[in-house]
Amino acid sequence: MKDSAAPQTYHAAAPSNRPGLPIVSLDQAHSPQKVLAHGDLLRRFVAGQEIRPIHMRIGIMGACNMRCNFCNFHSPNEEQFYDLFSFKDSIPKDKAITLLRQFAENDGRAVTFCGSGECTIHPGYVDICRAGHQAGLRIGLITNGSRLGRPALAECVAQTHTWVRIGLNAGTEATFNDITRDREQTFASFLSTVGRLRAAAADPDFRIGFNYVITLQNHREIMAAARVAKESGAHYVRFEPEFYSAMGHETIEDAMPDIAATLGEAARLSDADFEVSVPKLDRGPMDQVEAVEGDFDKCHYSRFVTAVGADGNLYPCPQVHLNSRYRIGNVLEEGYAEVLEGGPRAEWEASNPMRTDLCKSCFYRPQNELLELLQQGRIHLDEALDSYRVEVPSTLHADFV
Repeated sequence: MKDSAAPQTYHAAAPSNRPGLPIVSLDQAHSPQKVLAHGDLLRRFVAGQEIRPIHMRIGIMGACNMRCNFCNFHSPNEEQFYDLFSFKDSIPKDKAITLLRQFAENDGRAVTFCGSGECTIHPGYVDICRAGHQAGLRIGLITNGSRLGRPALAECVAQTHTWVRIGLNAGTEATFNDITRDREQTFASFLSTVGRLRAAAADPDFRIGFNYVITLQNHREIMAAARVAKESGAHYVRFEPEFYSAMGHETIEDAMPDIAATLGEAARLSDADFEVSVPKLDRGPMDQVEAVEGDFDKCHYSRFVTAVGADGNLYPCPQVHLNSRYRIGNVLEEGYAEVLEGGPRAEWEASNPMRTDLCKSCFYRPQNELLELLQQGRIHLDEALDSYRVEVPSTLHADFV
């Protein structure tokens, strides 16, 4: 696909499943085409000009108060890939606040708290979020949900956050507790905390929903979980397959026919107030394989999004953070702008120029394929922007590209 064929439409970058699996149906907050809401940035990108990331994904804690049995960071399958992970890592409150302010001063617009641990157990989480919000950043949170009922945190989320995504991962409390080792009655709290946060949120674009990692242990509870999510008052439930970097989705391959059928049934629960997101089910292994997945050569997405681990290091994206091969430089010690533009990033990119030398499968493949098609002129930028404006007059959470 390196010929001079006629320009394609931007739909060419939409994720899809192989024949026999459900059609991918992503809720509007997770569209991979949201980069098309940023015409000015794309014009500079296509022209080969420098741009800075507008979205930062950051993990301020390595520790977590749950031990989910599918967690990459605690799996023996991932000891080689996430070689820099430590549950002892934590970014001090003052340094986290300084980092967010530096990010905002360097064209940053949005920050998502996520990572290897549970950010809400950080003792400074509320102060960090308030400081980021005051700096003009929009805030998103990926969480296990265990602390959302605590008054100070709930108030902070309602006043400063744009969205929250909670790990559901079961349709019954018994299975949830077995999977997560939860001891805080978190599953039972979802029916009260989610709707309350939705009603109290200050941001008119606030959305709160659930993420469900499909495993052999919980795939028979997909329908029950979708009903729990809808009953809770959530905006959506987002399903995704269990994924290990060296195994892809082969852990659930034998159950795929049942999973596909149940996802189709769950999708029928969608209505004007609730979305069911059906995922790409067949992404291949990311590491320890020879096959390269995706029609793009270089990671362009990292120009728009960056990641910081609880170790303080900058990484190209959250998929590969806490891997020493992808470490760019320590933003806590050297400063965000200095690492981004002062040498460490350029040095890293010079030594790792092609994504085929790095991760073979990319979670952000649709974005990267779209960006490369635009850069090469195989999709005309103006036509793509015009089409996108017609189909998506207002992009939800546009800065969280």
